[in-house]
Amino acid sequence: MKRPKFKIAAHRDLWFHWLPKLTTSKLRWKDKFDSPRCEREPYFEFSWLWFCVYGQWGDDQYWEQWLWIHKYHDGDEKKAKAEWGWVDMDTEESTWIDYE
Repeated sequence: MKRPKFKIAAHRDLWFHWLPKLTTSKLRWKDKFDSPRCEREPYFEFSWLWFCVYGQWGDDQYWEQWLWIHKYHDGDEKKAKAEWGWVDMDTEESTWIDYE
């Protein structure tokens, strides 16, 4: 799997920060019913005065597939894709996305 790109956005912060503030987060996940659940994607947030820049690395789908490959199938992407059990309710097709 290729590494995802950062999605960067700027917005007006709700709170006034006189001093510059940097917040970061690592990947947070849990194991539920023998499959990974992404709780929080890696991100950073820089805010100062009323201005805020936010960057998020990947999305839930990407990180759940990454965890499925690396934590449950020892890095074997083909085996992980074959055993991916999630399907779309309407189309009944696998929800696996090939990130290439």
